[in-house]
Amino acid sequence: MSYAQGFFTITENKPQSFKFEMVNHLVLVPVTINGVEFSFLMDTGVKETILFANTDDSVYLHNQQKILFQGIGMEEGVEGVISNGNIVNVGGVAVDSLHGLYVVQGDDLDLSSRVGVGINGILGSRFFKSFPIKIDYNRSRLTVYPPGYDYSREVRRYQEMPIELYNDRPYMDGRVLVDNEWIEGKMLIDMGNTDPFLLFEFLLPELDIREPYVEEYIGQGFNGPIYGKRNRIRRVSLNGIDFDYPIVAYPDSNSVYIARFAPGRIGSIGNQSLERFFVLMDYKNERLYLRKNKQFGKPFLLNMAGIGVKHDGLIWTKEVVKIPITRSDTGGYLEEERGITFYIANDHFQYSFVLKPLYKIEGVRKDSPAALAGVKDGDILLRVNGVHTDNLTLAKILSRFHAKPGDEVRLQLQRGEEKLRIRFRLTDPVPYR
Repeated sequence: MSYAQGFFTITENKPQSFKFEMVNHLVLVPVTINGVEFSFLMDTGVKETILFANTDDSVYLHNQQKILFQGIGMEEGVEGVISNGNIVNVGGVAVDSLHGLYVVQGDDLDLSSRVGVGINGILGSRFFKSFPIKIDYNRSRLTVYPPGYDYSREVRRYQEMPIELYNDRPYMDGRVLVDNEWIEGKMLIDMGNTDPFLLFEFLLPELDIREPYVEEYIGQGFNGPIYGKRNRIRRVSLNGIDFDYPIVAYPDSNSVYIARFAPGRIGSIGNQSLERFFVLMDYKNERLYLRKNKQFGKPFLLNMAGIGVKHDGLIWTKEVVKIPITRSDTGGYLEEERGITFYIANDHFQYSFVLKPLYKIEGVRKDSPAALAGVKDGDILLRVNGVHTDNLTLAKILSRFHAKPGDEVRLQLQRGEEKLRIRFRLTDPVPYR
């Protein structure tokens, strides 16, 4: 079946910009659907606009029909609904008044708990097809240009590269140097992939994944977690731009549904590589423009602690709050709160109950520094290097595990009724050899 689709238009006939949020190598943009505000993941590897919601509660959506939704990572698909004729506004600058949405259960992906912030959906290729788009990762700013706009001055110091659209997804030619052997093929430009690069070992008989490598969680597919291997390779080359010793992920073959792959595809270019550039993508003219930014020369780092952490909801915590006091005429101390005046003679404090995030260890890599120190799957993370996790975002916590080899990490964990203190030093599990 086919459905009528609108197109995004710019609210003013000139370049328009808005701020986005960068979290764990993912771009999150503000989206309004029929007047309701959301935060969407921007993903060039997805064709449609996807909303994570309980379909029973999505009464604000228009013209709903049941569908079977399919994508990479699943073969059977998941049930959902398609809703047409919705008013979708992105960043306050681009509007589609006849937008079609695919609505699936948010629990099928569970992206929010792994990123640490709320993600309500995915904004795919229909947004990118509407106009040229420039992404400034340094300033977290996205600019859209009117169709036909002459942006040549904007990209005069950029390197121009051809791209090819297959099923509305952008691909470019890439070369991978493993030892002394070059492997060539098409690579998907995938903003929804947090790894620097991804290769499909099962499609490349000439590829030998050399040690050292790690086996661990790679990402989330529609049928659940995707596992595989990671290591470093000598080089990846994209039209003359070389990445030396990048980290590459290799998903297991049973985690990926390849029926919809572009012919000749060998892998993907992830957002951890794209964020090292100023980027302009023009789907209509099948062109990609790149200019290196200040992040380009930094080394690619892996989680050297060997543990995954997920946001596991919110809990009530009790905090002691010191009360400002004033002396009364009778010599005592007065404190007024919520219209009630009372005397305090000695200690001047009260308890405040606040909702705080709960972080849980999910996935411990075998023989990693954390595993050898005694960290176990399911442990509650209380403190990292002396700082209570109440005061840390998931991105801040994970950054402690991507520092540099030799750095010490101190954790306080709760396992059942027991509180544990564990320390270890970070070790790069995949140094290039």
